[in-house]
Amino acid sequence: MKQELRQVASQKLALTQHMRSSLSLLQMGPDELNEVLEKEAKRNPFLKPIPTISRGGGGAMGPNGFDSNDIRDSQSNSDTLLEQVSLIRFTPSQSRLARELVYCLDERGFLSDSAEEICGYLDVKLTPLLEVVRILQRSVEPAGVFAWSLKDSFRIQLEVKNRYDQLIARLLDRLDLIAKQDLESICSLCEVDCEDAAEMLDDIRLLSPAPLQPVEAPSEISRAPELIFDQEEHGNIVARLNELSLPQMLTDDAMFSAVKARETDQYAMAYYRDCYRGAAGFMVAMQKRANTLLRIGQAIARSQEKFIRTGRALDKRPLTMGALATELGLNKSTVSRALKNCLIETKRGILCPSDCLARPLNGEKTGRTREQVLQRLSLLIRTEKKDAPLSDEDLAQQLANANLKVSRRTVAKYRGLLEIKGAYQRRRSYR
Repeated sequence: MKQELRQVASQKLALTQHMRSSLSLLQMGPDELNEVLEKEAKRNPFLKPIPTISRGGGGAMGPNGFDSNDIRDSQSNSDTLLEQVSLIRFTPSQSRLARELVYCLDERGFLSDSAEEICGYLDVKLTPLLEVVRILQRSVEPAGVFAWSLKDSFRIQLEVKNRYDQLIARLLDRLDLIAKQDLESICSLCEVDCEDAAEMLDDIRLLSPAPLQPVEAPSEISRAPELIFDQEEHGNIVARLNELSLPQMLTDDAMFSAVKARETDQYAMAYYRDCYRGAAGFMVAMQKRANTLLRIGQAIARSQEKFIRTGRALDKRPLTMGALATELGLNKSTVSRALKNCLIETKRGILCPSDCLARPLNGEKTGRTREQVLQRLSLLIRTEKKDAPLSDEDLAQQLANANLKVSRRTVAKYRGLLEIKGAYQRRRSYR
């Protein structure tokens, strides 16, 4: 037996999580996209719907970008919490303390100051303060408000869902591992297998790290066509994106800055950074999706300008997904994903991208398509002499005279597609 030690260098192409997300979003239709947006907005406080300029009598925008709607939202949060506090059975002193605690919450809904500091400026003892906070944590919605930290908020939310136990409590001490989604380290820390670790990870990743932030549902993406083909004054066809089919979302940079200024726990800050990167990555993926659709639409508009203007199949130029991919420098599978659930609006109605594609004749760069051959072949047979039907050889010659060069065998194949009999059978049927 002979042992040898060899060193081999190899290259592998691996898709990152961000690339997988981009490719996944690229092929989604409006319903799937709405579902993903809603789920992500609930989990990620840094992903927000784009506010409209006017909200039905809406707020005024100041010279420094200050929006009075921000004050109204803050006031509505406090009012909602005060209404809930008034329904809890407190003693008069507890009720007064609970109302004051409402105004001690930060943007996330957490008590950002320590218990000792709150005792100092509210002039209250530590024991009654902690008792009132415990009652508020159990009684007030949304779950997770009045927490002392992100870890404490997650504990409250998990208890409401009846998912809190000693193992998940141990995992909450290392929020950085949750941010990294490091299953191997989670298994080692909690002494569980990969399946249990993944389940705990999913439970925590579904929680809101800023429960007081109102979760506005993203604007519904309609089943409107993603692309619109318009005709300019000088006759050219141009493609543009339909805003109705695009998600109106943005990243909340102000919220992240506020959290970064307040958060002192390094593990909690790692989790918030992961959420912020996720929101930014999601928006980048959505922008890439829109840009890819627009580039493909522009290429189709350039190639099939005459067909888009007239709507006649004979006016199509040869165009395939492979040709689009080559022209745009994309992978063919990327083009296929982008066009999977896409619709195009034209003056002649709604089209599927496949309606704008046409196979070239025999792969030759003659500008001729198979549809043109089929139409010409059908016309030749319908106008032939009844007493002398054209053979496949004659039909091939006639097509060649029209600059549609195909073989006799191809004529026979296309005739079969048209469900037209051969010359001998046609002669018998004419008789």
